[in-house]
Amino acid sequence: MPHNTENMWEEAGGESVPGEIISIVDHLSKLDGLEYEQQRKAKADQLGVRTSALDKAVKEHRKEQGGDARGRALNLYEPEPWPEAVDGDDLLNSLVTALRRYLALGDGAAEAMALWVVHAHAIGATQISPRLAVTSPEKRCGKSTALSVLQQLVNKPLPAANITAAALFRAVEAVEPTLLIDEADTFLRDSDELRGILNSGHNKTSAFVIRVVGDDHEPRQFTTWAPVAIAMIGKLPDTLEDRAIPIQMRRKRPDEAVARFRPDQTDLLKDLASMAARWVADNTVALEKADPAMPSGLNDRAADNWRPLLAIADRAGGDWPELARTTAIKLTVANQDEGSAKILLLADFQKMFENRDRIWTVDALEILQAMEDRPWPEWSRGKPVSARQLARLLSGFGIKSKLVRIGPGDPKKGYEKTAFDDAFARYTPAQKVTELQPKETGAYSDNLSVTTENLVTHGNGLKAAKNNDCNLVTDENPQNRDEWEERAAVLEFEGGLSREDAERQSRQQCKQGVRT
Repeated sequence: MPHNTENMWEEAGGESVPGEIISIVDHLSKLDGLEYEQQRKAKADQLGVRTSALDKAVKEHRKEQGGDARGRALNLYEPEPWPEAVDGDDLLNSLVTALRRYLALGDGAAEAMALWVVHAHAIGATQISPRLAVTSPEKRCGKSTALSVLQQLVNKPLPAANITAAALFRAVEAVEPTLLIDEADTFLRDSDELRGILNSGHNKTSAFVIRVVGDDHEPRQFTTWAPVAIAMIGKLPDTLEDRAIPIQMRRKRPDEAVARFRPDQTDLLKDLASMAARWVADNTVALEKADPAMPSGLNDRAADNWRPLLAIADRAGGDWPELARTTAIKLTVANQDEGSAKILLLADFQKMFENRDRIWTVDALEILQAMEDRPWPEWSRGKPVSARQLARLLSGFGIKSKLVRIGPGDPKKGYEKTAFDDAFARYTPAQKVTELQPKETGAYSDNLSVTTENLVTHGNGLKAAKNNDCNLVTDENPQNRDEWEERAAVLEFEGGLSREDAERQSRQQCKQGVRT
């Protein structure tokens, strides 16, 4: 039995068996600082010893284990600044060439990554640090290789294929690294705390967490301010994605030639890292004062994300000021085509309301459930979205269903366009209209196009659903109101009539026995 655990056994008065003491000491020796603080007192009480005696035993046990239980110290590579002045335009172009040498990247991705590499060196000159989101739809798309290349280019790289919330903020506090987090799909979604800490590090003014430490539980502030690149299959959680520059990796085609990355042959990349360090050192003051013009089309958060990168592009000169803005719009628009589920739902309702000012819930559900390119047909465990789920999704925007009257019949639960106006203005001011995919037996097919300048929507005509016969419905006795109202809707959409005129004409045609 180790000497210190012998002393602890004597101090405990023989109440704990040696095996129990050794097991507890071994367990505690493998915990990080915060976890150890949380458990040490309870374990000391369990053993009936002083916390100081337990601390001493754990420390001795760690030494006996050769430090393996505690990992290794964080000795990170910090490139020496290049001995000569560096041209920013040449630097960024060289970074793009190097990235494309090893990675099969889409349009704009290499340019965005090059700017982010320089940003990782210039983290002290900005107030916003966008996360670099390296994602792919499937495995073997080059995400890990991308992080390996970035590891050679950034300042103080700290790669990790898994990391806890406590380890993250303590590592940032201790060594100010550039975090390169791989395999995030295996653990990030399951940790609210970790996502919150990664979110906090986006803005320098709020990049802190508070924890209590020591026997006195003293509140201490830990910084979370660091450049972060995250690689994962699928999409980042929404709040992180909103704070990120999106890099969508893809599996290379057979005819796409890239060099195999060799970690033992990285001299060129390390030279570029040194050049980036020198360029940033020479331009830090200018970057601190920069207030780059934002291209139109970026929302507020996207503009925040791109501001430090555009400042670098403007300072570098050459083609980069224009190129960076083009890239910003290209990647942001591509990443927003899908959007979150709630934003998607708003966009789909925005389309529904293009030719009406109210809709019954049952009709809205039928349209949503027919959209083959949307999540609504298999929203929950393979089942279509329900009225209750629809209400829950919209409630966050302050939108509620109500009794809605459409035509002369009894009102039904539904939604009015006016309830959506504020949400449309805030969240989907310029949404791209997507074609609705109708079911074979119902609804309408209205393929729409949108002008890029004024966002004016034009219809190319609608086709009535099958089995829309009028069945001689009369004005006074609407025995088949569904068919009557559907006919009115067709007249309204196809004929461009007002709702009132469409209803009047529908009643008249039904009385006359006119078929659709």
